[in-house]
Amino acid sequence: MTSVSLLYEYEQSLRKVKPEHDDRLAILSENPLFFDLLMEEGAAKPWENAQEWVPLLFQIWENTKEGLLPVFQTRKSRCSRDEMLKGVCCLITSFHWTMREPVTTLRWETIIQKNFPVKPINWTERLEFILLKPTQYHCFIQLDELFTEMKKQFYKYAAMNK
Repeated sequence: MTSVSLLYEYEQSLRKVKPEHDDRLAILSENPLFFDLLMEEGAAKPWENAQEWVPLLFQIWENTKEGLLPVFQTRKSRCSRDEMLKGVCCLITSFHWTMREPVTTLRWETIIQKNFPVKPINWTERLEFILLKPTQYHCFIQLDELFTEMKKQFYKYAAMNK
């Protein structure tokens, strides 16, 4: 399985996840693409209010990171693939929502064609590296750095576009 197909496979699994919570942070924690894939009349559209919703994606990563840190502190060299893919998904979702559009697919060929106004430097190469071996410590660190950069870029963009 290639890194590209891994991401698309994760998207397919998310299409089957219907969260059972009412809290938006809990819903996004279970399925970061829930609102994008749902697209029902009257449903929340987070991409229309990025300043309110994108920070929730950052919070999900922080929560995920807190859960993964103990795994690496016990000298284990691998973590949960799905938790890392959820992090990647939250990062990609933050790119889309900042651009005021929903995520329609996690197909890599489609994502890399987009011109996101807010994104970390060299994000495509870095995400490809992460997707090659998402369970490894170096990939975990790289994803955390991508989130740190994205947060800075997002808040700068939000302040300049008020």
